[in-house]
Amino acid sequence: MVNFYTAKKKINGKEYTAQFNGISAALKAVDDSYIEGTNNTSVEKLSKYLFEHVIVDPKGLTPDDFDSMDEFNEVITFAREVMQGNFREKKEQKSNTKASKE
Repeated sequence: MVNFYTAKKKINGKEYTAQFNGISAALKAVDDSYIEGTNNTSVEKLSKYLFEHVIVDPKGLTPDDFDSMDEFNEVITFAREVMQGNFREKKEQKSNTKASKE
């Protein structure tokens, strides 16, 4: 069973909460974001997935909610790291919130 974790990060004065949904969810997200007929992923498709399934607060984000590409990229990078399970450092593992999703 997958343990669902959340991680918080403040970016440009706004707090974002992202949820880890398991490795299989991360693999499916990447597979679903490929540009058809290529080996390239679509940033638009991946960001849509991240905003719908990984960033849980604030809800309903879109690329147009950001003032710059730098801010957008920083949030996407944070969300992608959480999606892949790379958000916990050994010292921080106990401080992240653990919750079961039923």
